[in-house]
Amino acid sequence: MNQDTGNFRDAFSSFVRESGRWRDVEPEELLSRWSTFVESCEQGYRGDAEDYFNDLTSRDSLARALDSAELQSFPELVLLRAEVEAVDARFRTLLMPDAFPRISEESWWARGVVKSARRRLVEDLRREYRLEVALVE
Repeated sequence: MNQDTGNFRDAFSSFVRESGRWRDVEPEELLSRWSTFVESCEQGYRGDAEDYFNDLTSRDSLARALDSAELQSFPELVLLRAEVEAVDARFRTLLMPDAFPRISEESWWARGVVKSARRRLVEDLRREYRLEVALVE
């Protein structure tokens, strides 16, 4: 790893940690967490609503970092943004958009909800939010 990459990782990690995240604060870890979450949704998310919404916080943290003024000078941010956008494209296809219309459109990943999931999430979304999503067996 060259010095600049180390500086980016340090700056990114510090920024993410200061924004309240206590684990998976390095760019690779946070991207991996987001990608793993999207993969689990592609296969039919197995957790409950609390797990689902908690897992979405990885994308919230990425959004804050990608938009932060202090990280814009790092060229590595451009590469990270491209990788995040590739994962985002996969996630968008899984969503029922505007399930939570009070959430801003900029946070589209939290505004929508997966169209299908395993039983625990399907039941939680029905009971707690009156949302109907397809059951993946």
